[in-house]
Amino acid sequence: MRNELAGEPLVEQGEQLRAQVEIERKRAGGVHHWRCSGELRERVVKYAATCAAEGESHRRIAGRLGIVQPTLSRWIRESADSSKGFRQVAIVPVGERARVPATPSFRVLTPHGFIVEGLDLEHLAALLRVIG
Repeated sequence: MRNELAGEPLVEQGEQLRAQVEIERKRAGGVHHWRCSGELRERVVKYAATCAAEGESHRRIAGRLGIVQPTLSRWIRESADSSKGFRQVAIVPVGERARVPATPSFRVLTPHGFIVEGLDLEHLAALLRVIG
């Protein structure tokens, strides 16, 4: 991977995170359901976001870190939920919207009920890469 996070190549960062995950899991007695520290979870989420921006799937990232994909996806989702705030929106009168040239667009409905509309194929593909 060519991108870097905090000055370290992503491959090395992933190896370090995997080692930290293994240490925390061993401290918990090697149990299947262990609780990851908040600090490590934040580092994993930041790392995963960087890797996902490079086009990697959550499954592949999770495998490299030694965790399961549903856990990684949940951590990413929870991190996004906790950072929710105001977002800029534009309200366009119906008359103005009708004058916009018709181009193919896609609509995404998430399991949590969020709707993303008006995506072209390129932006839809980018969104799907990020949400894995």
